[in-house]
Amino acid sequence: MVHKPTERRAELLGYTDHPSVMPGGQISFMISSEFPEFEAQLVRLIHGDSNPAGPGWKDQLVDAPVNKRWQGQRQETHVGSHIEIPSHRMLTGLRSFTTQLWIKPSVPLLGHDQGAISTGSAGFTIGVDAHGRPFAEVGNARCRERVTGTHALRAGTWYFLAASYDTASRRISLVAKGAPRWPLEDSSQSVDRILAPEVESGGGEGLLIAAVAQHRTQIGRTATTGHWNGRIERPRLYDRALSRTDLERLESGTDAKKIDGLVGEWDFASDFASDHVRDSSGRRLHGRCINYPTRALLGHEWDRETYDYRENPGMYCSIEFHDDDIEDCGWEPTIKLAVADDLRSGIYALHLRAGGAEDYIPFFVRPKRGTATARIAYLIPTVTYQAYANESVLNSSQDTDWSIMTDIKVVPDLYDIYVWEHPELGLSIYDLHADKSGINYSSWKRPILNMRPSHRFWVTAAPRHFPAELYVTDWFEAMGHEYDVITDHDLHEDGANLLSRYKVVVTGSHPEYWTTAMMDALESYQASGGRLVYLGGNGFYWVTAFDPERPHIIEVRRGYASSRVWNSHAAEVHLASTGEKGGIWRFRGRNPNQITGVGFAAQGWNTDTPGFTRLPDSRHPRAAFIFEGVDDEVIGKFGLVMNGAAGDEIDRMDHVLGTPVHAMRLATSQGSHSRYYMLTHEDVLTTHPQMDGTNNPNVRADICYFEGPNGGAVFSVPAISASGSLSHDNYHNNLSRILDNVIRRFVQ
Repeated sequence: MVHKPTERRAELLGYTDHPSVMPGGQISFMISSEFPEFEAQLVRLIHGDSNPAGPGWKDQLVDAPVNKRWQGQRQETHVGSHIEIPSHRMLTGLRSFTTQLWIKPSVPLLGHDQGAISTGSAGFTIGVDAHGRPFAEVGNARCRERVTGTHALRAGTWYFLAASYDTASRRISLVAKGAPRWPLEDSSQSVDRILAPEVESGGGEGLLIAAVAQHRTQIGRTATTGHWNGRIERPRLYDRALSRTDLERLESGTDAKKIDGLVGEWDFASDFASDHVRDSSGRRLHGRCINYPTRALLGHEWDRETYDYRENPGMYCSIEFHDDDIEDCGWEPTIKLAVADDLRSGIYALHLRAGGAEDYIPFFVRPKRGTATARIAYLIPTVTYQAYANESVLNSSQDTDWSIMTDIKVVPDLYDIYVWEHPELGLSIYDLHADKSGINYSSWKRPILNMRPSHRFWVTAAPRHFPAELYVTDWFEAMGHEYDVITDHDLHEDGANLLSRYKVVVTGSHPEYWTTAMMDALESYQASGGRLVYLGGNGFYWVTAFDPERPHIIEVRRGYASSRVWNSHAAEVHLASTGEKGGIWRFRGRNPNQITGVGFAAQGWNTDTPGFTRLPDSRHPRAAFIFEGVDDEVIGKFGLVMNGAAGDEIDRMDHVLGTPVHAMRLATSQGSHSRYYMLTHEDVLTTHPQMDGTNNPNVRADICYFEGPNGGAVFSVPAISASGSLSHDNYHNNLSRILDNVIRRFVQ
């Protein structure tokens, strides 16, 4: 059962134009406020958990010119993907026409018109109506008429759709024919009629694909209506009414250029990593994708032999559109912060307050490029934050009996509820589009409301992801360790040079989503003698890519085997952004065990989370420095997250999966987990009842240590909840002492 708070948070929120900034640089904050005024203050964040069992909330006010009152205004967000083709004389002069395309509607019965191709109010619109029936409409703002098919289209079925209008005869025709799956199947429908004399067709000011019309909002922005849900393949437009014979030729695959009157033919089987849509007719009526639809997808025909679009791009000739796609909220900058040249590296936020409401907009200050101010780098997993941005799985499964997964009372955070009530802010790649297809992309340029220092994860009722990283910054401060903060986005951009200046790199609590460039950089760092402290769970797991033209977008294809919430089609696993194969790194031969000694083993959540029991390797002379001053047999049986260090998502050593043969298994949680902890999916080769923490030896977290080349080393405490144990007993505890021992040795 989901326990919802009765209170609601006000609209006072925002986002930054990029995750990190250097001293001397500038960062912009896009803010929407229902209050006429709000107060802003720059703060450095240290500890975000107000749990009375811990150190409590900690932040520091930073003197900055932005610390003052600001005028507030609500900002608009417009979602829904489509293609815009600018006005052209070939379009404005269009009177008679034929338009033809293949469509695969995902939600034909949506209750309103969905446009497949349209010139707006002055011209024509082809699509499906509120009842799922195909329609063609012709006219202008004064008078419009439409013809409608006889029955609704089926979701998930490809259709050949064509409509034509002849000004001389005033005849409009519509044809919709489903791609047959069985020899006797016939889902075709065809209608035509003569329109009234007052109906005048006009070409309009431009062409929309996957939408009905556009209008200007009160603040002058362009809003698009009637978005298509589903796939569209190779739209074509002619300047005359084609005959049935011509349409049959197009349906059978005849080259569109061999039929007279071609105005435009839009090729979706190229420019996969771009928002550019090429007109292959030679008329140069090129278009642009808006709000990031999904590309590199199969069309209505598949040879069942091609599994990589790079081998046969022509087969990947469709684009999938959704009425909830979003690339960028597009808000105007409210505050621009010029970062002081001497501001120390760290985790910061712009603290907003008005009328009893508040928000913290986080960002990260990294050292100037080519420099370091400490020997420790704290690598913040910002790509993972982006993947989980506004995750709303709980909202889509509120009727679930969560007692089968946890004994923790499930209470959504107020930020989560705000996202549920404002879906225009976009969801995570753990969620589904409104048509139940998986979300492949996530944008940085929107409020990410579960990336807030006060946010509490609904499963654990404690900090997770970004707020959990503050456990470590607080520990660094308390133990006197000087550190720089760098982010995944910085690592992807700068590569191994970013890490080379540090003796030690410490990961965040859940570095799950990694790009090829990031993997290469970390492996290069380790090969050159770098030292890594892995302080998280389920790391280095999903293959991820940045869009090369729009780096605020990440892409993930789920594949069809791993711990996931939706599947990719077997032939649609390769990333449109880069062409590389998606899924998990383990199935790309780059197991996390090779990097950290451990890899994802299990996940679970309950109030009695175990610690780690020491093993014989912990008493080996190689490990003596790690356990100096520690006599306890159990490490970390305490903490602010579920009362223990070995909880949430956990990793284990496994030599078969790449753990180095000389790696030491110092301590383990094996045999201590409850039935709530289940073995990860990719380790289940056949179903059997022994899959949980009470009966499967692979459900465990292993503290691991091994030496690397050129003086390098790796130390792993592989559990998401581990960092929540560091402040126990005012930082005087065995896990804190062990981590302090390791880092002090590693920086030497």
